[in-house]
Amino acid sequence: MMKRRVAVVGFGFMGRMHYANWKKMKGAGVVALCDKDTSQFTSPITSGNLDGADASTDFGEAALYDDFDVMLAEAKPDIVSITLPTPLHVPLASKALKLGVHVVCEKPMALNAADCNAMLKAKAGAPQGTHLMIAHCLRFWPSYVFLKKLVDSKRYGGVLAASFRRYSPPPGWGKGASWFMDESKSGGVALDLHIHDTDMVQFLFGPPTSVTSTAVWDKGGVMQHISTIYDVGGPVVTADGSWCVNPTMGFEASYHVTFEKAVVILDFKREKPLRVYPAKGGAFEPKLPPGDGYEYEIKWFLDLVNGKKVPPTTTPEQSRDSVRIVDAEKKSTQTRKTVKL
Repeated sequence: MMKRRVAVVGFGFMGRMHYANWKKMKGAGVVALCDKDTSQFTSPITSGNLDGADASTDFGEAALYDDFDVMLAEAKPDIVSITLPTPLHVPLASKALKLGVHVVCEKPMALNAADCNAMLKAKAGAPQGTHLMIAHCLRFWPSYVFLKKLVDSKRYGGVLAASFRRYSPPPGWGKGASWFMDESKSGGVALDLHIHDTDMVQFLFGPPTSVTSTAVWDKGGVMQHISTIYDVGGPVVTADGSWCVNPTMGFEASYHVTFEKAVVILDFKREKPLRVYPAKGGAFEPKLPPGDGYEYEIKWFLDLVNGKKVPPTTTPEQSRDSVRIVDAEKKSTQTRKTVKL
């Protein structure tokens, strides 16, 4: 099978993460890298919350571009990975889709659900067989895939309660990282960080019928912490997202899920992050496949593009709905009332 021609658009930390994982795919080759700021191609990489981004400055046969339209015309990619600030997701994804180029776009899909619908409209108008994926990596992360299987199989009975946490120092990776703190560009802590767990709540339990959220803002009016209760029609489900963490603590991602017959805890700060405490028998650490969600999401999308049968892990409509839920959460923090969806 011919290798798919891939272009990575935006070459900061996440662009290098996508680049690193596309390089692992036997059925694909990176033919172009594009960034308006060409110094990104030679700048030293700065750390994000997780390791795995490619730090090289030798890009092999990949051509370097500073113009998206020129890159599309000259490099003629089959697939583009869009890893740019959120306001650029809709216009650039729409251009690529119109040409029949498959698009994998970093989360969040857009700054609000209305803009997400504009991307979906572009997808609907694209040549038949053109695919769009929003890269919600947790849906592919082995420790979260394990939890999804437990919820669906009811191996330990139904879920009684579930809590999710995502704490990080204020984003400081990459050049111009201050754009993360500008909610008009990133959506802030709720849309950039917390949406990971909002999307996971939807993935595990279906769309909530309402949300009740509280938040803390800094003196400049920028949200720093959000806490939400999701009404999913049964279990008590909550999630917290925060940029209030000091650098000395570092990044934390965790979940604590109580089933009728077990408790399952994930905490990446532990020596053994994932542990199951069944009602009968001793506690144990499940054996998970190697690799991370970034690699598995890229592989899933490549298989989808190549016409292979893939599990129904994600759809663009679900990604739109996750933004819609966060829209409601932000409204709830402002009105101090429960918001129905």
